Amino acid sequence: MLSTVYLVAEDVPGLAVGRKLVAEQSSLSVYREKNGHGFGNLKKKAPSYEQMGKDGVPVLMLTDLDTAPCPSGKIHDWLGRKPSRGFLFRICVREVEAWLLADREAMAAFLKIKEDQVPSAPESLQDPKASLIKLAQKAPRPIRVGLTPRGSAPIGPDYNDLLSGFISDLWSISRASDRAPSLARARQRIAELASAVAA
Repeated sequence: MLSTVYLVAEDVPGLAVGRKLVAEQSSLSVYREKNGHGFGNLKKKAPSYEQMGKDGVPVLMLTDLDTAPCPSGKIHDWLGRKPSRGFLFRICVREVEAWLLADREAMAAFLKIKEDQVPSAPESLQDPKASLIKLAQKAPRPIRVGLTPRGSAPIGPDYNDLLSGFISDLWSISRASDRAPSLARARQRIAELASAVAA
């Protein structure tokens, strides 16, 4: 039996990560994606997504912890309760970029830098996105220019495209899970959903 999942994330890299997480499970597939363009729309619609899960349409929503003290506190702030079984509300500590940095081998190959230059505990970083962009200053020009913000822009002109390609072609969930506990927990929850569907 194959079950489709509604995928929601804050941004393009988040959707790419969610897509890859779902693809790990042969009994699951993504049938629709929603880019929230930031956490505001996700927070506003979180109760609706939970209702979808209750109604039999599994929802995987990925959002960043950012400056919140802990994932459980953010979930309670958004929903006021523990999510229902069909609503996989998963939080990247502290940003999805931490999950990407957690695969040090792939990130080093992508940026053409030494592996020991990539943070070994990315979930402890206060601003993983800034750390990734700083590392990109050592990368070949196309990647450096593509990832580095210009003027008041928060990200570089090719940030989403470059990271989406990295996630699709190089990034390993298995390796990253070893250094990103929140990713490992998300992976486990998705596996549990897949098992329930298969049963």
